[in-house]
Amino acid sequence: MKQVKLMQGDNILSLKKLPDNSIDSIVTDAPYGLGKEQDMNIVLKDWIEKGYSEIKGTGFMGQKWDAYVPQPLFWKEAIRPLKPGGHVLCFFSSRTYDIGVMAMRLAGFEIRDTITWNFGSGFPKSHNIGKSYDKKMDNEREVVGKLENYQDKSSKGKNGHMMEEVKPRIDMDVTKGSSQWEGWGTALKPAAEYIVMARKPLSEKTIVDNVIKWGVGGINIDGCRVKIEGKDDRSAGIRTGNFGDTELTPGGNGTEPYIPNEEGRFPANIIFDETAAEMLDEQSDSNTSRFFYVPKVSKKERNMGLDLFEDKIIEGRDEGQDELNVAFKKRPTPQKNIHATVKPINLMTYLCRLVTPPGGIVLDPFMGSGSTGISACLEGFRFVGMEMEKDYFDIAEARINSYEEYRKLLKK
Repeated sequence: MKQVKLMQGDNILSLKKLPDNSIDSIVTDAPYGLGKEQDMNIVLKDWIEKGYSEIKGTGFMGQKWDAYVPQPLFWKEAIRPLKPGGHVLCFFSSRTYDIGVMAMRLAGFEIRDTITWNFGSGFPKSHNIGKSYDKKMDNEREVVGKLENYQDKSSKGKNGHMMEEVKPRIDMDVTKGSSQWEGWGTALKPAAEYIVMARKPLSEKTIVDNVIKWGVGGINIDGCRVKIEGKDDRSAGIRTGNFGDTELTPGGNGTEPYIPNEEGRFPANIIFDETAAEMLDEQSDSNTSRFFYVPKVSKKERNMGLDLFEDKIIEGRDEGQDELNVAFKKRPTPQKNIHATVKPINLMTYLCRLVTPPGGIVLDPFMGSGSTGISACLEGFRFVGMEMEKDYFDIAEARINSYEEYRKLLKK
């Protein structure tokens, strides 16, 4: 097959076109399903009986495609073209991770681990109960500060996209009440995303036999070690002796000799963004991180390869943010890449490398704006991408065709 194969349309129909046991790995950022809470008695009954439950409404930022997590019917179609022993790495939110993974289990996947991507920064989306209570009870609130020069930029729908409506700049009062509900909210600050590591069951009796037959089944430990760039400690080495070569962890008994591993530390099921990694390193008095870390997406990375695309407003808005973070309530800044959940290329490159053999085929059935495809190409893998939304498909195609530009960006 060609290096890249992109398919626009319903991904279940696209998956039916792939041969059995032809894909080496699936790396994808699936819909989080952040819509209305469903009656799980009904959903699970439907899933067991027919693999699908009818879901109405919308999810993140009012998007219809995010109304619910991928259901067993989808995963049963996705597991078929995956080689026995092939891995899936799929993002889920903290709210819907349980049902997203349950759908995969019902489709026949084995759940091997969970990787968390942790942030050092993020904006709370908690409803201010005290403020709502005071409004309902006609209570006065004390002005304790001002949000100076605030400019409300609303978004109005037009031709399938959101158009910017700029309102005059104002100084907004920050208030505090005195009721028993002051300081109460509805949600924690988001600081992590969850990536399930699942595997199609082996077809052979042993992992070695499966790897020999299919070329998949394991994960690329040495290819994903965390490089040591500063002072080292014993947790970066391997322990040798009667127990064979085993990864050393802090708190070892120290009775066997420690041999430094030049490749770096064993990859963990924790990933940090740059801010969180710096805070951890400061606390541990170290100038080399114990874990892989990657910054969030920059504007340049987000829009690279899209010079011929016009700037548009990202469709939708985030609801329920705290009063003190009102400036981040909406997303009015025009972007060429209008996808709302773009993942960093460094992160997706690491994930592709972790579960894909050299020269293997990576599938992303929820391609979005193409970050997994760029990453697969950068690693020398072949790629199959599927996307239903035409606008997103066009963006992904342009970004993937420009993957060499990202190589230059990542080297800086």
